[in-house]
Amino acid sequence: MKKSTFGIGGIFWKLPVVAQSIKSKIGWINQQARENWGEILLVVALAASAGIASYLGAQLIHPWLLTDRGADLWFSADIPRVFANMTDRFSNHSRTKVHPIFSLIAFPPVFLMHKVLGLDALTAVRIAIAAVAALCIMALFIVLRLIGCRRFDAALFSILGATSAAAMFWFIVPETYPFGALSILAGLCLAAIAQYRKLSAQWYAVVSAATLSITTTNWMVGILATLAKYRRKWAWKITLDALCLNIVLWSVQKSIFPSAGFFIVLGDSEEKNYMLRQASGGFWHVLQSFVAHTMVMPDMRIIPHWKKFELLRVLTQRAIPGSASVWGTVAVILWMALLALGIWGFFAAKQHRQLRIVLGFSILGQLALHTVYGEETFLYSLHFLPLLIVLAAFSTQTPARSIGLVLAGMLVLTAGVNNGLQLLKAKEVMNSQAAPRTQLLKQMQQRPTDPSTPGVGSFDVAVNLKTTSDRR
Repeated sequence: MKKSTFGIGGIFWKLPVVAQSIKSKIGWINQQARENWGEILLVVALAASAGIASYLGAQLIHPWLLTDRGADLWFSADIPRVFANMTDRFSNHSRTKVHPIFSLIAFPPVFLMHKVLGLDALTAVRIAIAAVAALCIMALFIVLRLIGCRRFDAALFSILGATSAAAMFWFIVPETYPFGALSILAGLCLAAIAQYRKLSAQWYAVVSAATLSITTTNWMVGILATLAKYRRKWAWKITLDALCLNIVLWSVQKSIFPSAGFFIVLGDSEEKNYMLRQASGGFWHVLQSFVAHTMVMPDMRIIPHWKKFELLRVLTQRAIPGSASVWGTVAVILWMALLALGIWGFFAAKQHRQLRIVLGFSILGQLALHTVYGEETFLYSLHFLPLLIVLAAFSTQTPARSIGLVLAGMLVLTAGVNNGLQLLKAKEVMNSQAAPRTQLLKQMQQRPTDPSTPGVGSFDVAVNLKTTSDRR
């Protein structure tokens, strides 16, 4: 088989070839749509349900969390900065040094919803995150079907992913992780589809670039997918093409967002500060969070902020798996049993070699990374979730399929109840801090100000809270 790639610096010379390839793929998709309309309706219903749940869940969180005072409170997330990056091109976009073209991807749809549809920033951001949640569930269903899951099985495991702690807590706030999860699923889809259809090297370069585009460390999925298909020489050429594509897109991003940081930085001191943090508790606590907390929310620690003592944070690191409730304890037991069956199916399978290589090494790579990086492992859990769900779904490829389905069904109930109760608890902690802050902001808005002083922000949200700059 003759292998081809873009060639370094020659990406755009092959755009006609790419266009023809896309045209043929569209024709194939149209044919498949006519033949599988029932399954399409099912996956659309699942995706729509996930999107609606994300949008409604986001309304549980008070908009106060999006102000500068909300940083680090929600499991150490930087929600205010991400919200500002999605709504204001003059905000601080320096974190593109680790999220290479996130601003270029996330800002335009929010901007269009504001300018064309007249939506306020908060509603636009909620819709954007809900759309990503819907696409994630859709992509997860597709991957599950491609590994041989029956329609019912794929639907059940997709619902399991949607009721996980990672999904329920991260699909309702503005963060990079929903986009990162979608890019990981794109890599898994590529590896799965390649086992049924011949795909050109251009597809590998584009998908590899997509896995790099949101979070640099997620590039491991795109690189692994390429290495699993091509010999080393061609794989590294395709990988270099993906890097070049991201550099070109970053250049476009830099022209739009002046503060965007470059994502190839050697010896970055800020990132070193997040490595080997004592607060992570070491490998054992990271492993517990990676495997258990991603699916089942434990009893959360509520502690004062390390710098802003009047504010409270919610954290999970060092929590005992399933410690939140009886529902959670049962859910963790079910989840461990389901993962054990999935691991059996993973190693016993004789098919899907490329996908299993990508899946297995991606899980090990993410675990190794977060053993040394970060202190609140649950912060990154949405990156682990697709990998663990697909691993668990291999249980349906074993003689114990019926047991796997029973475990998954019981887990949807127990984990869903536990995670929902914990979400309400976290909401109360956050919202209890909102009233004083809201009153203060209203007083500030009523106070006369110097016209030369920058305003509170540009996009209105539910209680007239705004982001950091009036400039457009």
